[in-house]
Amino acid sequence: MEFEKVFKNQYGYYELKKRPTAEERQAEFENEYFQNSMSSYEQQYEPAELVFFENKLKQKQYLIEQHAGAGAKRFLDIGCGEGFAISHFDKAGYEVTGMDYSHYGVSKHNPHMADKVIYGDCYRLVADAAKEGLKWDIINMDAVLDMVLNPKELIEKCDAILAEEGIFFIKVANNYSDLQIKLINEGKLKRDYWLDETGHPSYFNKDGLIALFDDCGYRCVDFVGDSFIDFNLLNENTNYYENKSVGKSCYRAKVELENMMHEKSVEDTIEVYRLLGKMGYGREIIGIFKRK
Repeated sequence: MEFEKVFKNQYGYYELKKRPTAEERQAEFENEYFQNSMSSYEQQYEPAELVFFENKLKQKQYLIEQHAGAGAKRFLDIGCGEGFAISHFDKAGYEVTGMDYSHYGVSKHNPHMADKVIYGDCYRLVADAAKEGLKWDIINMDAVLDMVLNPKELIEKCDAILAEEGIFFIKVANNYSDLQIKLINEGKLKRDYWLDETGHPSYFNKDGLIALFDDCGYRCVDFVGDSFIDFNLLNENTNYYENKSVGKSCYRAKVELENMMHEKSVEDTIEVYRLLGKMGYGREIIGIFKRK
């Protein structure tokens, strides 16, 4: 199926046909994502959400320690946002560094981690770190590659700061997925609601993310799907794109379900997510990559 405003690139994921300029992208970051008082960085989280965030970080730590090894303790979070990840890994005994365009998120939610964060454009910050000869064992990027103008360039720059046996831990939205396209073809979705022409130049899927890293010299050592929330789209009563009034209840149900699963077993929950990822499902997808 062809879409009006995106195309499938050589790696198999989608890109905007008309990409914003670097200047437009910078203005978007400054004026919307981090300066707007109504942004997500200004909200208060419910107790169940905070438990959910911590459970997800425990799952992240579990996966990282399976692939990076016990001695890998240098953790870099590019696009660290509100600072929950660096706070978690700091408490777990890691040497943490965050990079972010703005200080608002960390200042609001984890001010005790402010001195662990370097602020500015991620391309420049990574290049500066490489000049200084800095290295990290784990490079974490959560909702970053789909927002930057040139994902391949950022990966290649990060190669210079990743330790020889280090890993990339990459989380992106799973957009133009098989499920979403099926629902559009069946008329259950009227359009591609996830399209964001100013905020997201790239729209990843499992095969496309793996192919991109393969071209950069990295192999995928683990892959998981994350979140069942998009299965709500199959039910006309819980289709949160067509009926925005049910969005909050779908989100809360997702949080409750995934917290319940985590409480039963972290290991079994990860195995469920691996099967989800193997089939290309999950509202978000996570890939772990090491050098070939």
